[in-house]
Amino acid sequence: MTPSPLPSLLMVAAHPDDEVLLAGGVLAQYAAAGAATAVVTATWAAESRRAVELAEALTILGAGKPRMLGYADARNPRSAPGRVRLCDAPLDKVVARLVGHVRELRPTIVITHDQYGQLTGHADHIHTHRATLLAVHAAALPHLYPEAGEPWRPDALYVATHPASGVSELGPLLERVGKTVHSAPDEQVTARIDVSDVVATKWSAICAHRSQVEGRRALPALLSGLTDEVRHRILATEWYTRLDTGPVPGPVQDSLTSGRRDVSGLWDTIGRLGDMFTRRDTARGLSPELQWTVQVLKLTEEVGESAQAIIGAWGANPRKEQGTWSDVQEEVADTAITSLVSLYRMLGDQAPGFLTHVLAQKSARFLPPTGTGSTP
Repeated sequence: MTPSPLPSLLMVAAHPDDEVLLAGGVLAQYAAAGAATAVVTATWAAESRRAVELAEALTILGAGKPRMLGYADARNPRSAPGRVRLCDAPLDKVVARLVGHVRELRPTIVITHDQYGQLTGHADHIHTHRATLLAVHAAALPHLYPEAGEPWRPDALYVATHPASGVSELGPLLERVGKTVHSAPDEQVTARIDVSDVVATKWSAICAHRSQVEGRRALPALLSGLTDEVRHRILATEWYTRLDTGPVPGPVQDSLTSGRRDVSGLWDTIGRLGDMFTRRDTARGLSPELQWTVQVLKLTEEVGESAQAIIGAWGANPRKEQGTWSDVQEEVADTAITSLVSLYRMLGDQAPGFLTHVLAQKSARFLPPTGTGSTP
């Protein structure tokens, strides 16, 4: 069986409705593309009304059945009568339960709240952030929580966030009901995802949380009072910050420095470039297919410039100045960057996983099995 190039997603949310408010667009996009997605919710009892609403929302998003830890909401003891609040539960026990879900589901990507408490600074959001970060790292270590299953290290950990520049109409909306906005510095955002194509699905999933839509101060209720146009603008973009899931790759350092090799940073930069070109081409009225065509034509231009650099380095064209092999290396690097940008613009966040899949296929075809010592 050919392995799927699509990454699998696990969202760890504090409350029912957080999953869709923070990452509903990404969950819907990945599920629609055939990726496995799941959500773990830290608070509210499985017997509560909000658990029923959560199940409906997850069905709409394509994210499977609810996985509820069942702790009480810090601000609502009726959320799980007789049970400990999430903020009061022993951290080690919360982490152990999350490790079990990570090892069972073996996600490629984990998403959770940011460290600021996700706009409103809710204590459960902050506690879920801390527990999830610990669980992602612990899940990869075989000597920690061995009873929770075989070790697993996700490839990526993202925290859903809102940059100061992205709060826009959402900030005043929350402030009108006395809520303080906790946004992140713009420079901390590493992914800006356009989810406009699934806003209708995202809004349907939000509406499934009827108890929140019927309230007065909850965000779903505030969103329901907006025009379709304003609500679409608010819901059409999701922001994320990528965090390390394990040791930073590279040689062991003999001193503490700020320099580091970060493959995830490469894709973050490629993503920013791709998003910038997509915004420009969209503003020019180009369809996605035409944008991809123009991008690939740009790639052929880069290949031609690499060929010209080779000719210059060999001095094979007396009508042109002789170049250097450094010129060749620079042109080849430009070609590689343009190739990655082209792939990202076609596949978005699925590009790294797809590239890894194709590389594995090519490796299996041309490279000998590890340890055989043979050459092709």
